[in-house]
Amino acid sequence: MRPNLIPAATAAALTFALAACGSGPATEQSAEAGSRYPLTVQNCGEDVTIEAEPEAALTIGHSAVALLDAAGASDRIIARSGEFEAPLPEGLQNPPDDIEVIDQADPAAEAIIGTGADIVVGYGLFTAAPEALEAAGIPNLIVAGECNHDEAVVEAIGFESVFADIERYGEVFGTQDAAAASIEGFQAELSELEAQAPAQTQTAASVYYWSSSSSMSAHGGLSMANDLLERASLENVYAAEQSAYFEANFETLLDADPQVIVLSYGGYGESFEDAKAKLLSEPGATDLQAVQHDRIIGVSATDVNPDQGALRGLATLIEGATA
Repeated sequence: MRPNLIPAATAAALTFALAACGSGPATEQSAEAGSRYPLTVQNCGEDVTIEAEPEAALTIGHSAVALLDAAGASDRIIARSGEFEAPLPEGLQNPPDDIEVIDQADPAAEAIIGTGADIVVGYGLFTAAPEALEAAGIPNLIVAGECNHDEAVVEAIGFESVFADIERYGEVFGTQDAAAASIEGFQAELSELEAQAPAQTQTAASVYYWSSSSSMSAHGGLSMANDLLERASLENVYAAEQSAYFEANFETLLDADPQVIVLSYGGYGESFEDAKAKLLSEPGATDLQAVQHDRIIGVSATDVNPDQGALRGLATLIEGATA
């Protein structure tokens, strides 16, 4: 989670084909009989070759930790980073609580190489030069839902992308059975949740703040949050925005005046009460119908990320939408 957060895919059947954002499973294997490596996978639309089974992973952000845990590979994590003081997501099977966080923000190449990691999994490199890692022979796998972090370079992200990402990491780390079991369980949970969604659609906006001093941001039509809203029978007023995350002028929220406001919190360690107070301090906030009718749903930032934690986010939205 890069100060979060944390995509609009329709509820199509999961195919496990390669997603355009590079979330698909491994697609090429070594010509050597009986050998899985070198293994080439799609990574944000480009090929990345894994020369040997990774044994030491450095994660950047919460989604990397969550997805490796779902794939049965969290025991390979030797260092963490990019978590911005926020706690690990809930519900991990094997949480790497005792693994050092080398940098709460974006790690430099020297720090990554110094950990002895043989692979990086996360939201991407913002401080480290990709060439430095390439020279050190360290592949960098980006979480599918973060391929469009700063610009719309891929199509919308949703639960199908998350499940395909888990399968991809299972292939890379040789933990396919564990990954398949996780996917099966998550698919069943998703089906149960969707059956509970209200029949009537309401308009909604999913918003958040990067920091205590930042202006309001929102989740656009390519975000994981957009997929959650759709499945919870909430129509995203920012769905036309062809991006996952963007800085939204508060005036746009006033103009849209959604029936429900979904407020993500905890991206920089703040509580829901803190985030709500900041939202309500915006000029004109009390004119919003969602404020007047107390229709502000708080969702942890880790629960709108492009990983299995979004199932908790969906459950929260459905509960809030039916209250």
